[in-house]
Amino acid sequence: MDDQGSNQDLTDRLVGLIHNISEEKKEQLLELLLEWQKKEQRGDERVPCLIPVDFSTDDRVYRDFIQNFSNGGVFIETRENLAPGQPVSLTFSAPNSQNHFKIVGTILRSEEHGVAVKFEKKLSRYQEEIIKNNPKR
Repeated sequence: MDDQGSNQDLTDRLVGLIHNISEEKKEQLLELLLEWQKKEQRGDERVPCLIPVDFSTDDRVYRDFIQNFSNGGVFIETRENLAPGQPVSLTFSAPNSQNHFKIVGTILRSEEHGVAVKFEKKLSRYQEEIIKNNPKR
């Protein structure tokens, strides 16, 4: 049997099993699959933190907190309604450090509690180490 047939058999088995579980379990499975999908789409490990950030769009400046970061982006906790695809400029400094960062990115997605920003260019190893060594993580 070829890989395509084998994949179809596996898919059919999964669908059959899903049909036989409760609605509550189906919802839990959906949440788990969506979380797995997010992790697979993410190319870099997320590091939790709490770093004040000033960020601006074409028409406004905001001040909120970075909740986590990776080499390729950040999640900013904000109540602002920002649109995916919108360019942003971020300015922040690592606590207890004289190092300031100015990074350009794009809003990747907007959620109830914040926005995910993808950097235009990934952080340098030096920048990443400065933030990782942030004692307030």
